[in-house]
Amino acid sequence: MAIVSVIASATIAMVVVGPPELSPGRQPIGPSQDPIRVVSSAHQVNFPEEVTFRLEAEADTYITEVIVHYIFAGQKVRAYGYAEFTPAKRVSADFKLRTGGANYVPIGVTIEYYYEITDATGNTLVTQTDSLEYRDSRYQWQELRQGDLLVLWHDLPEEKVRVVASDVDRRLEAVKAVLDLKQVPVMTAVILRSRPEADRSFPVVSGVASRRHLYGGFAYGDFDLFVLAGLNVDGMVHEMTHLLMDEAIDSPLATIPAWLNEGMAMHFETRSGQRQATVERAARNSDLLSLGSMNAVPGRPRDVRLFYAQSWSVIEYMIDTYGMNQIALLLDTLNSGNRIDAAIREVYGVSLQELEEKWVAKVSGETPLAPRPDPGTTGTSFL
Repeated sequence: MAIVSVIASATIAMVVVGPPELSPGRQPIGPSQDPIRVVSSAHQVNFPEEVTFRLEAEADTYITEVIVHYIFAGQKVRAYGYAEFTPAKRVSADFKLRTGGANYVPIGVTIEYYYEITDATGNTLVTQTDSLEYRDSRYQWQELRQGDLLVLWHDLPEEKVRVVASDVDRRLEAVKAVLDLKQVPVMTAVILRSRPEADRSFPVVSGVASRRHLYGGFAYGDFDLFVLAGLNVDGMVHEMTHLLMDEAIDSPLATIPAWLNEGMAMHFETRSGQRQATVERAARNSDLLSLGSMNAVPGRPRDVRLFYAQSWSVIEYMIDTYGMNQIALLLDTLNSGNRIDAAIREVYGVSLQELEEKWVAKVSGETPLAPRPDPGTTGTSFL
C-alpha cells in the first residue's frame, strides 16, 4: 500500500497476546544525596493496544509531577504525557501510551523515552534515555541486515529469508537509479507469518477490507518501515519502492497522487496478475475510474481492485510511450511543488485529461499493453 502517515498523540501500538512481562529500564539517576531519586523503572508492552511506563521514585519532599517524554525512532518531534500517581515522598507512577485504533503505531518501531520528575520545592530530575522495541512478544524475533534493508521475522528458515532479502536488495537498485538515490537510511521490513497475525498487526482500514484480506502490506515513511503479510519478494519490493519514493520526494510542497505512487510500486514487481484483464474489462463496460478521482485509494473493495489495476496500467503506458526518464523528470517536477496537472503538461506536453484519453484509447483495444510473465496471481493489494 502507499505511504501511510501515522500521527502519534500520547499513545503507541503493538500486538501482544499472553501475559506481557515488565522490562527494567536503565537506572541513570545520580548520587543518593539528590533530592529526587529513582527506585525502579520498567515498561510493559500490551500489543497492540498500549505501552505502560512504570516508575517508582522517592524524594525528600512530596513528588508532585512525573512527565514521560517519548519519541519514535526516525521522527523529529518528541511527545510527552503525564503519569498518574498520588503525590507523596515515594510514588509509583504509571503512564499508558495508547497504540491501537486512532493512535495506531506499526509493529517494529523503536520507542525512546525518559522521565522528568518534579517535587514540591521545584527540584527537577531528568533521567537518562531508555528505549524499547515495539514487537509482539509472543514470538522470538530474528533480525537480518541486507544492504539498506533490515528484516525482522520469526518462525521462518534464516536461509530462506536471506535469499529473499538478497533478491529484493538487488532489484531495488533499479528503483534507486530512477529516483537518483545514492544513499538511503536503513529501512525496516517486518514480516508477519500468517494472515491472523497480520489482522492483529495491520491498521484497520475498514471492516470489509479486513474480512476480504484486501491489503497485504503497509508502508510508513515516517518510520522508514513497512509491515508485510508473508515473505514475498514482490511485496517487499513494492513497499520498499514506496519508502524510497518518500525518501526521494522530500519537499513539504510535493503532492504525489495515489495512482502514481501505487503504479510506480507495481511497475517494479515482476508479475502483473490479472491487472490488464481487469482494466480491459472495465474499459469495455465503461467502468474506468477517472485519474482525477484517483488521488487517494478509494474505500469500496470493488473500486480498490480496479484502482490498483488501473494505476499499474497508466504507469506502464507512460513508461512504454514516453520512457522511464520522463517518469523521473515528472517526479522531480512534483518535488518542486508543482501539482500533477501542471507537472504532466510541463513534462509530457499534454494535459492530464489528454494523457488519460490516450491511455483509454490504448486499453480499449487499439494496442493493448503486453502482460509481463506472471508466475502466479494474487488478489491482495499492497499499500
